[in-house]
Amino acid sequence: MTVSDTVALTDLDDNEFRDRLRRWFMANPAPELAACASVGDDRDADYLAAQRLWQKRLAGAGLACIAWPTAYGGQDATPMQQLIFHEEHQRAGGRGGEPFFVGIGHAGPTIISEGTEEQRRRWLPGILTGDLIFAQCFSEPGAGSDLAAITTRGVVDDDHVVVTGQKIWNSRAHNADMCELLVRTDASNRYGGLTYLIADMRTPGITVRPITAITGRPEFCAVFFDGARIPLENVLGKIGAGWKVATTTLLFERSTAFAATVIGLQRIVAQLAETHADNPALMDRLQELADDVFAVRALLYKTVSEQQQGGEPGPASSALKLVATELNHRIRKFGVLANLDEVEQYFESFGLRIGGGTSEVQRNILAERVLGLPKEARR
Repeated sequence: MTVSDTVALTDLDDNEFRDRLRRWFMANPAPELAACASVGDDRDADYLAAQRLWQKRLAGAGLACIAWPTAYGGQDATPMQQLIFHEEHQRAGGRGGEPFFVGIGHAGPTIISEGTEEQRRRWLPGILTGDLIFAQCFSEPGAGSDLAAITTRGVVDDDHVVVTGQKIWNSRAHNADMCELLVRTDASNRYGGLTYLIADMRTPGITVRPITAITGRPEFCAVFFDGARIPLENVLGKIGAGWKVATTTLLFERSTAFAATVIGLQRIVAQLAETHADNPALMDRLQELADDVFAVRALLYKTVSEQQQGGEPGPASSALKLVATELNHRIRKFGVLANLDEVEQYFESFGLRIGGGTSEVQRNILAERVLGLPKEARR
């Protein structure tokens, strides 16, 4: 099986698809995949070039965005097949296509779900091949978990929306070509006053400032908008309908995103067990962690199976985000205590519990929207 082979899903059950994927990855141990696994700084030109080359190779095999409709370069894959792909890609040494996660994981699906046909034709091909890197510009200094509190202004001026304000904690915005941008076009309406835009990061008036994290790497950015003029044709949905579109984005963001994470955690626990096989106390604790990883993987499969039956992911996916990021933090902490070279990953694990909605917010979502409990009193 060569790189030119397309891994088609037609008439393959899930087990056959997994086997076909494994054979394709074994036959195509591309050097750029090894580079992606060994280089950590997203600003590194070689890293981006390697990831882009690998993304094009996946696209050539029909594996870049398998969950997308065939009309836009996908294979109409089921959520379970997408989960299987993430697992096997991680096992093969991939890092989940990190620069393209926003574009493939939720910008693309949101454009497919909420965009016009012209918008789909304009942006989806570049996402598919890795030529367009997307960032997400939602959070602000005063509006993170409470996304509806954003204040970045968008003023409609003829055939443009003029954007003024600041976004923060924007992953990989320093590498991005485009961004998902949520702005307030009506100050009098908390939810109905939001508008969702796709913005070109080269637009005059947009400034990106990388933020050096505790790991020493600039994984996040602050993005400033100073009268940036975004064409009206870049609005997803309608003016004032941004909350609905943003909710769609966040639900896609949490669907199969943790498949690679779970496989990575399994690998870490196995490595720890091999290193400390002669320490009964540590092995007892590692067995508990291994059981927890197994439970999270079972929850992942349950969540994806339910999604496969009911379409778009629902609020129950918050449970997966909550338990996966909390377990990741516990395992990374254990790795540091066991004297593994896990310090950087341990530092990053704090951010994973915050990004995409804090653990506290996930608990509120589960309590209110899944269990039907009263809303938390606002102070």
